Amino acid sequence: MQEFWNFILRYAGLVALVCAAGAVYNLVTAYRARREGRSAMFGAERQAANDRGMRSGVFGVGLVGLTLLFFGLALIGTGNAPADEQPTRLPTRAATPRSGITPSQVVTPTKQPTSSLPTVPPPPPATNTPAPVVTTPGADRKTAVVTGTADVGGLKLRKTPNGELIDSLPDGTVVELLGESQTVVGLEWRNVRDPKGREGWVAAQYLIINP
Repeated sequence: MQEFWNFILRYAGLVALVCAAGAVYNLVTAYRARREGRSAMFGAERQAANDRGMRSGVFGVGLVGLTLLFFGLALIGTGNAPADEQPTRLPTRAATPRSGITPSQVVTPTKQPTSSLPTVPPPPPATNTPAPVVTTPGADRKTAVVTGTADVGGLKLRKTPNGELIDSLPDGTVVELLGESQTVVGLEWRNVRDPKGREGWVAAQYLIINP
């Protein structure tokens, strides 16, 4: 119903103009019919002209009323027409720096460039490793060379003849002869000192004494 009423108010002015034109036409027609009736020579023609003028006059008056009605509706519609809605702009809030800080003091963090090169780990700290003590036989000491022990993994240096194992001396190792010898389990054992300064006993059959 509201939409129909809005439609009437919107086009009331146009309808008022149409009604006004129709009213003018009918009133003019009624005036001409009355003139024709007055100048008619016969009664029938006079009566017909009067009837036509009466009908035109009634329609003209009715259209005048409709013209006034729709003209009033047009005025009402114009007065009640909603004004164009203006977009409401929200107030923008300006960023206010905190007290004591000026815009020039605001530091924007920057992203540090990352290198695509591989990271080389730092060298391990140097450790003080004591160098092995190598005893060089004196000029007056006799020496011998270990030989013939490649198949058995080297000549066994023991704490006592045929006793606890100290180490294995590979072929070519030069040992210093300390002068003592013993026979144990049917083998001759010589007391020697190896290049690392360790003293022990080895089987004499695997030694070649240097001249």
